Amino acid sequence: MQDIFKYNNFSKNIFLKKGTMLLKCRLWIFLLCITAFIISCGGPSSPYMKPSQGILAPSNDKALVRFMRPSGLGYAINFNIWDGDKVIGNSVAKAQFDYLADPGKHLFVAVAENKVFLEANLEPGKTYYIITRVYMGLWKARVAFLAINKGSEFWDKVKGYENELNKLEPNTESLKKWEDENKSIIKEVLSEYETKWKTAEQWPKLNPGDGR
Repeated sequence: MQDIFKYNNFSKNIFLKKGTMLLKCRLWIFLLCITAFIISCGGPSSPYMKPSQGILAPSNDKALVRFMRPSGLGYAINFNIWDGDKVIGNSVAKAQFDYLADPGKHLFVAVAENKVFLEANLEPGKTYYIITRVYMGLWKARVAFLAINKGSEFWDKVKGYENELNKLEPNTESLKKWEDENKSIIKEVLSEYETKWKTAEQWPKLNPGDGR
């Protein structure tokens, strides 16, 4: 009787796992359908961003960080990017945006189903590149940062992306409103980084020599 009971429990667990995977696949098929519809209607859009007439350049007292999202995967999914407790832009598929940053250390953050961090140490007068990504999570999208380090796989590819991607710039008013409405969440995530996440994983880094 015990063997039958164990077998029934095992079968039930297998059934539940298959049901969860099936639901997950259906959700992603639904997202892909939405993506196809959005693509057919135009291009990437975000209430936190607006078209830019050009690209920025670093200065003697500022470093430039160029955030790029070359992939169209998760086309309908955008996410905000923080520099510490300041919200600086929104990652949009097939688009890029520029951020003029003070020299020194920075912590870039993004939150979706997961939390991701990128530590940067920037020099003035240099341009640094970060690729952002969206990929499948359990219930919703997960996000990732890829630091473009000197000599890495994407070191030369980013120059090609500059000619291909849509140029956007932050809608500072809407980003500031989102920041004000989510101050408690931002504070909590930054606190968790120091107490939990900082040493939990090997986060990507940008070093001074990764600028060009």
